[in-house]
Amino acid sequence: MEKKYDIIVVGSGLGGLVTATILSKEGLRVLVIEQNNQFGGNLQTFQRGTSIFSTGMNYIGALGDGEFLNTYFRYFNVFNELELSRLDLNGFEEVSFGDNDKRYRYAQGYDNFKETLSSYFPKERKSIQNYLEKIWDITDRFPLLHLDRYKSIVKGEAYMNGGVSDFIESISENLVLKNVLSATNSLYGGNKANTPLYVHALVNRQFIHSAWRFVDGSQQLVDAFLKQIRANGGELMNKTEIRKIRFEDDQSVIVESHLGEQYSAKKIISNIHPAKTLDLIEDSRLKKIYRQRIKSLPDTAGMFTVYFVLKKNSFKYLPRNIYHFKNQQVWFDEKTAWPQQLMFYTAANSQNPEWANTASVLSLMSYSEVKKWEQSFVEDRGQDYLDFKTEKAEKLIDLLEQRIPNFRSHIQTYYTSTPLTYRDYTSTRNGAAYGIQKDHQSPYQSVIMPQTSIPNLFFTGQNTNMHGALGVTASGVLAAGEILGLDYLTNKIYSSIR
Repeated sequence: MEKKYDIIVVGSGLGGLVTATILSKEGLRVLVIEQNNQFGGNLQTFQRGTSIFSTGMNYIGALGDGEFLNTYFRYFNVFNELELSRLDLNGFEEVSFGDNDKRYRYAQGYDNFKETLSSYFPKERKSIQNYLEKIWDITDRFPLLHLDRYKSIVKGEAYMNGGVSDFIESISENLVLKNVLSATNSLYGGNKANTPLYVHALVNRQFIHSAWRFVDGSQQLVDAFLKQIRANGGELMNKTEIRKIRFEDDQSVIVESHLGEQYSAKKIISNIHPAKTLDLIEDSRLKKIYRQRIKSLPDTAGMFTVYFVLKKNSFKYLPRNIYHFKNQQVWFDEKTAWPQQLMFYTAANSQNPEWANTASVLSLMSYSEVKKWEQSFVEDRGQDYLDFKTEKAEKLIDLLEQRIPNFRSHIQTYYTSTPLTYRDYTSTRNGAAYGIQKDHQSPYQSVIMPQTSIPNLFFTGQNTNMHGALGVTASGVLAAGEILGLDYLTNKIYSSIR
């Protein structure tokens, strides 16, 4: 405790990195503590031989000139560090169902999206227009997405009302169109009964603006943030698990590690799950009813993923993501036989851009499928767990071959991960792919604000208000804004890049 920091950030997912970058840029003494060896949370990559795989963020949106994330990433001084490959302008997402050969594509750009989708559903042009207008209307109510008119946007919360499934159901009688518009719900752990429309709107609008693949993986974004934090005088500490957080007063907090080491700061920002954070704190200001609410909030489903190493020059790189469904059921239902759906993509690589050397296929999975092994840790779960993973992988490849016949012939080898893998490597509760499930039926219960009843304790990350790179970036800005002043911060960001 020889050195006292202004801010300790616990967890190095995107929300933590954004917050630490902003605050260190403002001259505050920042320490980022990560329990794993690798920084980055769901942004981190892993390597098998010479093959690189992303664990969570396989593509990113709104990075075109003047777009939402472009503005923020330029302010953070990380944009020029990124090597990106833009996905197909006329089809960055491709949706298909069962044995039907019909393919439906999402195109980039408002008008292009409308015209492309209308070409499949010419009688539904008005429905598609209504869909886009609603998505734009909702997202235009988020001041942090529109810094050029931040002060003029009415900061109401009407955007939180309504569910995505109910809205899409209301716009048309055409079942296939409704399923196509709902098809990318695995990007936010969509739940048909609960997911708010604003979650769907935020995630989809950013990609309709523009969609990009990280070349050679998303770790480059982590590295760019770490570089900035260090350049700003911030410190980074990995392989350090926090066991206790103690508040001495409103301007003093002490965190204790698994080794008994203590670190002192004025304020602390948690990028780990709020329920896990509360387990580390004994403080009467966190009322019992608040603790119970946080702990009782359900999480989104997890993911089962198969990571493929492909035979050399065997499978072409695809500048799009493929969403395929066993039938017309597009919303995940844990009571239905698994797998019901998949998302498939090939990774962009710098060595041989024409051909894919790796690919991944993901499918939402309930934590109940792996709960029997929850007391175990990665690489030490026994043969029955390995058999479980093999069985699930083969079933998922079977579904993939419904969409890409004979895909097995391109596989050199493959690796797998389950919700337990996510839990152990990224510290997400129950291996949830997108943290806490937002609920339009009780929006104020499922949204967690950055400021807490302890004046020097804050939250950031996907568990607060919004999912995805855009939502998590906004959560980092909100958390930093609680400390610096949000009006001051947003004005400074906008002034620096215009």
